[in-house]
Amino acid sequence: MRHRMATVEPQSLRSSHPELAGAPADDSLEGSRTGCVDSPQADSEKAPVSEARPIERQRADVEQSGTRRTIPGLTAREPAAEIVGPKGWKRRLEDPFNTYYRYPIALVMVRGLVHTPITPNQVSFAQPLLAALAGYMVTFDDWRHMLYAVAAFELRSILDCVDGSLARAKRMASPFGHAIDAMADWLGVTFLYVGILLHFRMHPPANWGGMLGFDGVPTSFATTMVIIIASTQAALRSFSFDYFKNKYLSIYESRRDAGIDGLRTKVLAVRAHPSLFGHIDVFIGRFGHLVFEREWFDPDCSRAMLSRDELDAMANDQESPRARRMGFLWSVSGGDAFLSQVMLTMLLGQLWAGQVFFATLGVVWILGVVVYNVRFVRTARRGDGAPLVAEA
Repeated sequence: MRHRMATVEPQSLRSSHPELAGAPADDSLEGSRTGCVDSPQADSEKAPVSEARPIERQRADVEQSGTRRTIPGLTAREPAAEIVGPKGWKRRLEDPFNTYYRYPIALVMVRGLVHTPITPNQVSFAQPLLAALAGYMVTFDDWRHMLYAVAAFELRSILDCVDGSLARAKRMASPFGHAIDAMADWLGVTFLYVGILLHFRMHPPANWGGMLGFDGVPTSFATTMVIIIASTQAALRSFSFDYFKNKYLSIYESRRDAGIDGLRTKVLAVRAHPSLFGHIDVFIGRFGHLVFEREWFDPDCSRAMLSRDELDAMANDQESPRARRMGFLWSVSGGDAFLSQVMLTMLLGQLWAGQVFFATLGVVWILGVVVYNVRFVRTARRGDGAPLVAEA
């Protein structure tokens, strides 16, 4: 599940908003934290001055528009941006099925759509419909309908690669589009799993008792619990992957932790242009910040927890074996990788065995990956990152 977000640099803000022309060039957040009480982790030495744009500048940009018009749409005079697939660390973190199969198809589609009136939001809206069709097909108990379900959901997954690439090609990325993309992803997984649940309610697995030890428990209850646990670990995969992906991409590609800046942009966009999708997206972002940064996000007070030295240490460590191992773990553990694995179990006629695996070993696996990544980041934060600097 990938989400798109507009990024606007400070210099471009000054040119597009004359009222900011006299604003100081310093990108520090100082002076915009009225009423905030600094915690020990949020003092001046823990927050690089280049970590985020001034809040006033972000607010001015967001208040101008909270929709895709934040960046002008493609016109006849304006050439499309380069149409390419993921590169660098984004490619390293991607599900291999996305990298080698879905993105090549998606980029061909983007080249055909870039000069049409079709918008990225319209592509996003089509995805839950295809997922609902897949969920309906899953309810049947024959291989032909299962194949139809896989085909419909794979088309949804390809379109999930199309919308972000199309938004960048048409220069139409925005916080609002990011929120719609995120909700389309969640709805798609929900529709698929509703279909899987109904499938096993109508066609109970033959050997469920021996596999799970639920002797004496009604089959409908056992299967329902398995599907609920499997879908919950799927949500944990997606939620954790999005958080750590945004953190690693910004640190490894620009030596800054852009998570705070990105979440602040979403909060300000929702304030300026309230929407249901936006509020849900912001809540998920704030909850992630609470879980991994251990504070409730405040757009006026929250700052990055990593100092400049810690960011540099992590960036210098990005080609180390443990960093590459972390990238590989996410490529086979994220939300998209999970959906690819579900599709494989459907094609092989092992849907129930797959759900049992996800509800048991899958839970242990994703919890282990999350713990590994939390320790990976906190190594630098606690000052235990001396090995990182030494390896650089």
